[in-house]
Amino acid sequence: MLNFDLPKFLGAIMAAAPRVGDVLLAVGCPPQAQIDGTLVKLKMAGMERLTPFQTEAIVMHLLAMAPPSAAARVRAEGAAHFAYSVPGVSRFRVAVFSQRGTYAISLRTIPERVPTLVELGMPEAARAACHERNGIVLVNGPAGSGRTTTLASMVAEINGQRACHVVTVEDPIEFLHRHATGTVNQREVGLDTTSVAVGLADALCQGAQVLLVSEVRTVEEARLLLEAAETGHLVLTTVRGFDTASAVLRILSLFPAEERPEARVRLARVLRCSFTQQLVPHLDGRKPIVEVWRATRGAVSQLAEGPLDSVSLADLLRDGEPEGQMGFDRMLEQRVRTGEMEMEAAIANAVLPRQLELRLLDLREGRP
Repeated sequence: MLNFDLPKFLGAIMAAAPRVGDVLLAVGCPPQAQIDGTLVKLKMAGMERLTPFQTEAIVMHLLAMAPPSAAARVRAEGAAHFAYSVPGVSRFRVAVFSQRGTYAISLRTIPERVPTLVELGMPEAARAACHERNGIVLVNGPAGSGRTTTLASMVAEINGQRACHVVTVEDPIEFLHRHATGTVNQREVGLDTTSVAVGLADALCQGAQVLLVSEVRTVEEARLLLEAAETGHLVLTTVRGFDTASAVLRILSLFPAEERPEARVRLARVLRCSFTQQLVPHLDGRKPIVEVWRATRGAVSQLAEGPLDSVSLADLLRDGEPEGQMGFDRMLEQRVRTGEMEMEAAIANAVLPRQLELRLLDLREGRP
């Protein structure tokens, strides 16, 4: 194990399983790869059951290639995440963490080329959102839903089409952007700036027209996000949520209770689009299902003073389909009716499963 070649090991996995998502290394198990959402145990000579010594050796190799702040975080907090690159193979988002006194490692693959929005299967509204001149564009979804990839594709779209200055604040930097029609400067937390909040505050003074923030997690970051949008910047960011309502509620929950009414009104003024995506099993593999919320008059009014719950949101999106809105469950229903997805998979992934099941009752009963 002292001569263990991690780049060669990862290259072999990527060559054997091109669709691999995460590589998981944990004591007591063989190396595992996530393929189409399922963990698959890999047969590797000498690694039938990883030992504490083996995972620690891998961690030491990774930390030697990481920013100094990563090793400090592992020592102080027991976990760190950072980017790691194997030339000619892939970039990886690495999570190193201790568990029961040993180390575990998760490596998520990041393609070296940024895919286009069309290649990702994103709706046309996502490309249109890249041409907004100010405001906030949210990309929501659970962990592993491809939010970071979608944001990177949106930056690539802007970079290729607009002569503007883009500043990103990422933790860590995953996709790498080359200057094109636009200019993209990427800043990594722990390497180029001390925190997301500091990086975002600095970006307001750096001549940026477009800002990307990897994820909003604190009230300070949320305040700066609103300020940036209100002062003429286009801000792209991600929130963990299963639909626009849950994403908005997550943002508002960051604020103290007495600030939430004002924050809600401010957010309603500047939110331009919200895309909530999830990778869902289709008959030919996992594909994104994307909910589209756009700042129509009715949508903005509901966001400012209407009910913020999934049922009300679904009703609004259904009524707004002629204006380009699309609910998550409505998209699932369409995929079932076109024969791209099994009914059970759609219902299992629905925001409101009982309502979707009722709408698909005609198919279950074989009615035309």
